[in-house]
Amino acid sequence: MDCLSHRRLTCGVVLLSCAAIGSAGAAPSLFDLYAGSFTGTGTILEGPEANSHRVSCSFAIRPEGATGLSLQGTCRAYLLLSRSVSARISWDPRTGQVTGTYTGSRVGTALLRGRQMGTDFYLTIEWPKPLYGDTRARMRVASLDPNSFRIVVTDRIGENGPIRATTDLILLRQ
Repeated sequence: MDCLSHRRLTCGVVLLSCAAIGSAGAAPSLFDLYAGSFTGTGTILEGPEANSHRVSCSFAIRPEGATGLSLQGTCRAYLLLSRSVSARISWDPRTGQVTGTYTGSRVGTALLRGRQMGTDFYLTIEWPKPLYGDTRARMRVASLDPNSFRIVVTDRIGENGPIRATTDLILLRQ
């Protein structure tokens, strides 16, 4: 799995971290939904042809103060390739805005911006260099139940191509 694929998968996890942050000031029970240790499996798209690959990931998401989270983890494909990923997220309780960064990609640090809506989180990912023909993607993290979440990253494949899910991952609390 290349850096790009891990970056997209990790960004999904970063959004999950954002959810925890947004919850910190508003509802401790929501914060508890997103903090902890998680493992997950799913699919990612990678390469110029946007080929689909199965991945497995493990993450530790920890609070940083009252309105922040950090994420450390590893994603693997084909039992041979692995990539370390990390993210830092913060939440402004006055505005409800979530901001942060993601590191682990060969194209550099990505910026994250978005909002919490209910128990879901919606982010825009801003890559420092074009990926699939542009520098932006969308991410949604949705709570499936108190112990699982789904992360979906969507992006346009090619300059005039279709919008597809480039990451689709389900994380389970460990």
